[in-house]
Amino acid sequence: MKILKYLFLLIILFSFGGIVFIATQKNTFTIVKSRVINTPKTAIYNYLNDIKNYKDWFVLDNDNSSLRMEYSKNTFGVGSFYAWSGSDGEGKTTTVISNENDSIVQKTDLDGALSECTWTLKDTLGGTKVTCKTKGEMSFSNKFQTFFNGGVPRVMKRKLEINLVNLDKSLDYELNTFTITSNGIVFKKGCNYLFQRINTKMARLNYNTKILIPYLIEFSNKNKIEVTGNPFVIYNSIDEIKGISNVSICIPIKNKIFTSSVSDIYCSKLEGYKTFKTTLNGDYSHRKTAWKKTSDLIVKNNEIANKSIPLLEVYDKGYLDGLSPSKWKTAIYIAVLSKNSTIPKPINPKPITIKTTNFETTELEPK
Repeated sequence: MKILKYLFLLIILFSFGGIVFIATQKNTFTIVKSRVINTPKTAIYNYLNDIKNYKDWFVLDNDNSSLRMEYSKNTFGVGSFYAWSGSDGEGKTTTVISNENDSIVQKTDLDGALSECTWTLKDTLGGTKVTCKTKGEMSFSNKFQTFFNGGVPRVMKRKLEINLVNLDKSLDYELNTFTITSNGIVFKKGCNYLFQRINTKMARLNYNTKILIPYLIEFSNKNKIEVTGNPFVIYNSIDEIKGISNVSICIPIKNKIFTSSVSDIYCSKLEGYKTFKTTLNGDYSHRKTAWKKTSDLIVKNNEIANKSIPLLEVYDKGYLDGLSPSKWKTAIYIAVLSKNSTIPKPINPKPITIKTTNFETTELEPK
């Protein structure tokens, strides 16, 4: 009995000593890891800046499949967040800084332990150098878990390495997996629509649509305007040399409305017209390829493009549906002349008079 008693006391002493040792370990950490990814910097930035994509590659827990996830209403840019709970605890990560095509800073609260993660993007030979620097503090439970797995530096470095490898694989699949399908000659039905008109660099169009489409939807909900379909973009003009386009970002509505003279949202009507349609399944970065294929098919089918009607894209499925880029579906419409037509019929017979606003003359500023 005495031996058992001594053994029991020794176990208690060792346990107490182990707890004290773990508790007195360094509370803070700073880990930096980098990886060269063969993907353009702009594409990586857009992917990282939308926190809804993190579910596809970021390791949050020992068993990601059992995680319960929650996302902010707007998952893009500053203020967006994701929260989770799992076997490793509960946490929340919020984007606090987003410098376009350069860096993203996020802050995380994991069971009361605070940390900061900075993603930095640099052009380099072979693609983009993606650097992840994370620093913060460890809770006792975090230190306890890492202690039996080699310590904080080893566990954190291994986790960052896995995340960077996963990011590389996910980007390669999500951004490069796409198909373009010809739908042939169709009649594009007309509709009333709300819109905002802006000048934008093509590289920033996705950024602008992610801000303006939710803004138009919110305006519609607030004013009890019935939305009748998916968002779409009208390309009023495209300067391919400068990479700049004047676009109307739109949502279709049931009835025509009149907005006030001080409003930055306008209403117009899209007339129905004959068009050649293709469907892009995949990331928006392939839209130019889809445009070219559509134009080539128009020529191949002995049709004539109606250049008085601008190119139009309808976002049938996209980030608003919570889908990853490889699952996005965009319908592309290029107008064609009827066989017996000699004079093109424009989308809007009368020019639209639009009051100058910040949205029309400049691009939206990054938050």
